[in-house]
Amino acid sequence: MTEHDESPPSTTTRRRVLTAMGGIGLGAAAAGVLGGAASAAPETPELLRCSTILAPEEIEGPYYIQGEQLRSDITEGKPGVPVELSFTLVDVKRCVPLPNASVDVWHCDALGYYSGFTANDPDSPALAGDDGVPTDDLTFCRGVQVSDTNGLVVFRTIYPGWYYGRTIHIHVKVYTGGREVHTGQLYFQDQLTAQVAALDPYRTHQFRRWRNSEDFIYLQQGGASSVLKVTQVRPGSVADGLRASISLGLNVR
Repeated sequence: MTEHDESPPSTTTRRRVLTAMGGIGLGAAAAGVLGGAASAAPETPELLRCSTILAPEEIEGPYYIQGEQLRSDITEGKPGVPVELSFTLVDVKRCVPLPNASVDVWHCDALGYYSGFTANDPDSPALAGDDGVPTDDLTFCRGVQVSDTNGLVVFRTIYPGWYYGRTIHIHVKVYTGGREVHTGQLYFQDQLTAQVAALDPYRTHQFRRWRNSEDFIYLQQGGASSVLKVTQVRPGSVADGLRASISLGLNVR
């Protein structure tokens, strides 16, 4: 099964996890746990709120490479709109931050190429290496970080580009205690992507760009709950950089 198949994979053998705790209500639920204002709600309802928003994880895709470098800056000089990408990991069973978890991220560059698979044509539906066998040793836009005592992980990267059949997205895996506890994909609002697509080097990629509403993985695997919260580093200027964040609730059993 790859991202280019017509139907999503079965989730019967996959662990069910919370792909994202975005939005005002869910963000407030995590605030008391993560050092914000104290909540007046009883402890039991708070725990229930954490445990009742689990969603199926999303497809890994064909471009995952295990054993990437432990680093926060994954750009390797690739051009594109700078993005500070931050995750807050939450153990939903206990409703507390999750420290010492490995967070593995990977995504394509501004022109749709994945490191390790640059022989692939991002504009073609039939990609060389689509079976997951790397075509090169490049490592841009890939890396691993370990969550701190507050469950926080921060990467420095660029806004991804696009390729055939997929909306713009970032892949993520989380491991704790040597076990994989989450595989997901993160998304951006289409309105923001349109602004980025008008900038260099993105605008040089003239191939058709798929929107969220056209992406079968986004539509069928909970993409709407995995949209990153984004702010501009310099208000009024997308080109100067973005801060993208999300809270991931994990069912760590």
